Amino acid sequence: MTQFTLPSASPKQTLVQDFGLGKISITYSRPSLRGRTVLGYNSLLAPLDNMWRTGADACTLITFSDDVAIQNTAIEAGTYSLFSIPGAASWELILNKGNKGIGAYNKEDDILRFSVPVTNIDVSTETFTINVQQISYESCTIQLNWANVLVNFTINTSIVERLKSSYEAQLASENKPHFYAAYFYHLLGNDNAKALKNVDIALESNPGAYYMHYLKSMVEAAIGNKEAAIESANKTLSTAIAANSNDYKRLAENMLLKLA
Repeated sequence: MTQFTLPSASPKQTLVQDFGLGKISITYSRPSLRGRTVLGYNSLLAPLDNMWRTGADACTLITFSDDVAIQNTAIEAGTYSLFSIPGAASWELILNKGNKGIGAYNKEDDILRFSVPVTNIDVSTETFTINVQQISYESCTIQLNWANVLVNFTINTSIVERLKSSYEAQLASENKPHFYAAYFYHLLGNDNAKALKNVDIALESNPGAYYMHYLKSMVEAAIGNKEAAIESANKTLSTAIAANSNDYKRLAENMLLKLA
């Protein structure tokens, strides 16, 4: 006969998010309210002004596969415990290098302590939830939400100079990634002249690449060459139609509307 075990009252979740040139992984156990009091003075769950594992069971772990920064403090790649001391108006968050599980907190292992304000929301969240939100190339927000309470903090990474060095080295090699370099210079490198030069070279060997024509249109619009941007948008449209790419067809049509 098959034997079953009871499901966990606070099921574990591992959240993995690509970020910058690496990943953020968060492993935590998710308690639910089930009619119990939480985040209040003398509440049954996560009482205010008390150290909390920021989840149930074992410590909540956050892993950075690449170096990041929090509150202007450099954090090396690695795995850390995320402890917290919830308060009525703000939480104290603690990044700690001890990650041995239940009751592993040791103040001497603290890497960083910082405060974040509490936002009180109307909709109650039954199960404690950690999310990664507002993701950009060099920043994202970690959001902690339970009951009617929301707190968040920002993680930053510095990748532009590393990417610039990488692309410049690749462009000096035999296999030159002209299209990807063009995308970098336009989106992050703040150099549309180099972006235009590289996308032109890329198009020489692949004139039917609708996505390259679209990038060229964006670059030309950014430098103020409206006539050229319209021409490239029209080329995007025709090549996208020929390739049955409805997505780029819509992008080209939208670009032409904006440039009209």
